[in-house]
Parts: sequence; structure tokens; C-alpha cells
Amino acid sequence: MKQRWPWLCAPMLAFVLGIVLYSGLNRDPHHIELAEKNLPIPEFSLSELQQPEQTITRSQLLGKVTVINVWASWCASCKHELALLGQIAAHSDKVQFYGLNYRDDRQAAVNTLHRYTNPYQKNLYDPQGILALAMGVYGTPETWLIDADGVIRQRYAGEMTLEIWQQQFMPLLAQWAKAETS
Repeated sequence: MKQRWPWLCAPMLAFVLGIVLYSGLNRDPHHIELAEKNLPIPEFSLSELQQPEQTITRSQLLGKVTVINVWASWCASCKHELALLGQIAAHSDKVQFYGLNYRDDRQAAVNTLHRYTNPYQKNLYDPQGILALAMGVYGTPETWLIDADGVIRQRYAGEMTLEIWQQQFMPLLAQWAKAETS
């Protein structure tokens, strides 16, 4: 009887592993359930990337819808999405665009913005990733939508595309704009 046990375990283990792997095939790797959704963005006080003497806090986000894009100079996808974010920001007058520079070297980040484009009105410098970790950031790039009350409403993990912006962010912005005019 003892000799059969290993022969029974291997097929059972393979079957269970197959079920787990199969269940993951239908999941979108960019869709991350937000434990933070509908919660306020954490309190923070960080320096501005290009103006280190300037401090930015959570209270400065309040009163206006804010997009926070988590990025780094070492992230190829982040560099690629900068131009698109600049186009989106240029056509979004009621939205402020903030960058959250994540675990990066300050000068390398500044050089990246000069070389590519700077779509951000302000850029939070988070070299240890303290705010990013408090927000639940998994990596770069990630784009977050914060309402005027400082509450997290949307998050996209991965490189932003125009299609993603239009499908996941624009409906919320249109809903809020409609509520403002009512």
C-alpha cells in the first residue's frame, strides 16, 4: 500500500495544478481589484521632483480631479506612455495630472522628462516608494484617478493607451462633469 501512495499523489497534484492554471487564463493581468477603491488617498508629504524645495501634500490634490501616474526613468513602458499622457492632459482642462516618480534617481528622472516629454503639472518624488506602497502600487506604470474629495476611484496597472483611457477613465470623468452641471 505504501508504494501506491506516490503514484496517486502525482496525478492528483497535476490535476489540482491544472485547475489553478486554467482558472487564470480568463483573467486580465491589468485588472487589479482595488482594496483601496473608494478609500481616501493616504496622507503624504513629498518633494517635487524638479523643485526639491517645494513640498506637495495630499491637501493640494483636493478640490480638483487628479490623475496620478506612477512612473520611473528605468521603466521602458513609462517612457513610451509619456507622449500619450501629454496629449490626454492637454485635452483635460478639469483634471490635474501628477506624476509619482517611484524608487528612482532624481537626476535620471529629470533627464527622462527632458528627453521625452513632461505631461505632469507636478511630479511627486518618492525615492523609497513610501506613498506608492501606501497606495498599493504593484509596479510601474500605473495610473490612478482620484476624485475632488481625494478618494481613489480608478486604477489601471500597465502602460496607458488611448483605448484604456476612453474605456476606463473617461466614463467616470463624464459622469462627474454631468453631476457638476446638474
